Amino acid sequence: TDSCCPLAVSTVAPLSASAPLRALSLNYAVPLTLAGADKTLPIPNPGNFGLYGNSRTELAREQWLSTDYHQGSDPVKSAADNTLNTIALLKKIDFANYKPAGGAVYPATSFGNGLRAAAALIKAQIGVEAIHIDIGGWDTHSGENPINGYLANLMKDYADSIAAFHADIFSGTVKNVTLISMSEFGRNVRENASKGTDHGHGNCMFVMGDSVAGGRVLSKWPGLHQDELYQGQDLQVTIDHRDILAEIVQKRLDNTALSFIFPNFTPTFRGVIG
Repeated sequence: TDSCCPLAVSTVAPLSASAPLRALSLNYAVPLTLAGADKTLPIPNPGNFGLYGNSRTELAREQWLSTDYHQGSDPVKSAADNTLNTIALLKKIDFANYKPAGGAVYPATSFGNGLRAAAALIKAQIGVEAIHIDIGGWDTHSGENPINGYLANLMKDYADSIAAFHADIFSGTVKNVTLISMSEFGRNVRENASKGTDHGHGNCMFVMGDSVAGGRVLSKWPGLHQDELYQGQDLQVTIDHRDILAEIVQKRLDNTALSFIFPNFTPTFRGVIG
């Protein structure tokens, strides 16, 4: 994962100065991509975000937390206030009854439900600037079965969920949304003895949005011959992912602090953003 998002969020003015939540991860922990970002929380299910425990005492506990921590000092005070404000804000969004636009049907999977929640958050326009979501299960060392088995089903979930998000978000009046899909690493070119693939090097990255110059593949195809593979076994990396991220940060987030966000790196813009 890359560390651009926390710096990209923290080095530019917020979309809404009063928003208690600028970024979130639809997970149980904040990943490195958002670690340290301003007003950022891990929220696996925004529809039931709140203080865990007996529902009959929830309001009393919120009031205690507000009163007790409000008398303290920062950073504890502001963190508690932002959390409570976020709870109140998310309760105003009816995630359970959210109706996607454009005929979109999200798969009833963790990834599909996550993108559905992300769409609801975006359309609510509550000041959220970055949303992180994971789709796991790619560590396919055995029994990969990419035609009609495990990997095929995983790829279908991935594709159908993103297709639903595209239909939902880009079929109406929603603007200024960019989706980036990327992996930490690829898979080995050759199948192993367990009918799977081991850890690799090069992989692919997808970018989608109404300002993206899409419909094409940016590639310097390195080839699959033995002497063209990285260490004789992996696809070569030909485009640094920071080139793509830096262009998006500058042109979509209007953030020019690239030397701070990507230290010791000079990006080459690839014309991803039209």
